[in-house]
Formats: sequence, C-alpha cells, structure tokens
Amino acid sequence: MVECKELSGKVVRAVTLYEDGSDGPEICIEFTDGVVFNACLKTSTTLEARCTLDEGGQPQILMDYTTPAIPR
Repeated sequence: MVECKELSGKVVRAVTLYEDGSDGPEICIEFTDGVVFNACLKTSTTLEARCTLDEGGQPQILMDYTTPAIPR
C-alpha cells in the first residue's frame, strides 16, 4: 500500500484514465492548486534462478542468479 497524505483535502479539477499510456495503464488527477498526481501500472520481467541444497527443513541457497527487473 502507498499512502499519499499530501493529496488529502485537495480539490480535484480533472481525472483522466489512460488505458494504454506510454508505460502501461495510467491515471492522472489534476487539482485546482496546480498539483498533478500520476500513477502508472508498470510491468517488468525478471529471471529468478537459484541453486539450493535441501537437506530437510529450510533449503540453503548456494547461488542466486536472479536478474534485476527489465522494464517492458
């Protein structure tokens, strides 16, 4: 959860929903004081790969090959 306390009490001028924004679905909220709030649902791809040793109980991670997220 992300709480945006600085937006509380502001008066909304316009709300725009973009189904296909440049980074994915997006919402844009414009307030009467000139503040604009944008939220975008970004997707990314990661490769998760680990080498583990299971001797009963919690497996021990021998090597983690996981890559950082790759923006789509």
